[in-house]
Amino acid sequence: MVIRAVAVIGAGTMGAGIAQVCAQAGWDTRLFDSFSESLERGMASIEEFWDKGIELGKTSSDQKSEWMTSLVAASNISDAVDGVDLVVEAVPEKMDLKQKIFRELEEVAPSHAILATNTSGLQISMIAHSTGCPERVIGMHFFNPVPVMPLLEIVEHEGVAPETIEIARLVAEAMGKTSILVRD
Repeated sequence: MVIRAVAVIGAGTMGAGIAQVCAQAGWDTRLFDSFSESLERGMASIEEFWDKGIELGKTSSDQKSEWMTSLVAASNISDAVDGVDLVVEAVPEKMDLKQKIFRELEEVAPSHAILATNTSGLQISMIAHSTGCPERVIGMHFFNPVPVMPLLEIVEHEGVAPETIEIARLVAEAMGKTSILVRD
């Protein structure tokens, strides 16, 4: 599978950073948060990071313009996931919230889309098995700050498909991340 479009659910520090690296990878990236002020803050923090990169001579205004065209703030989850190949959830570390979101993603995201969670401490299998599609649910644990930290933990569970793991590895590579595969 080729990744062309990505949705990031949750526009806090981690979600905004994940959306930023997805846009920088050249993917059509939609950032969604159920709180409009959080979404605005997330989009502003991404732009601020890019502006700082220009100021420091690490990136150019042309790069920022290109990345900005790839990044969209989505006002609802259905629009965010419409036609995407990958969804990365980055909401607060509450199991019931994550399970609720993944059940909704199962309904509204394309059936081919990989559903990833950025959790660092919750069991991926519990999130995956709250859906009817555990084979396409995986952990993709980014480190903060996402645009700077090179490591990405890919977290497998007993129900994940080998293809899902391989796609997660390719995503990490396309983002310029070093991935390691770990067990749930």
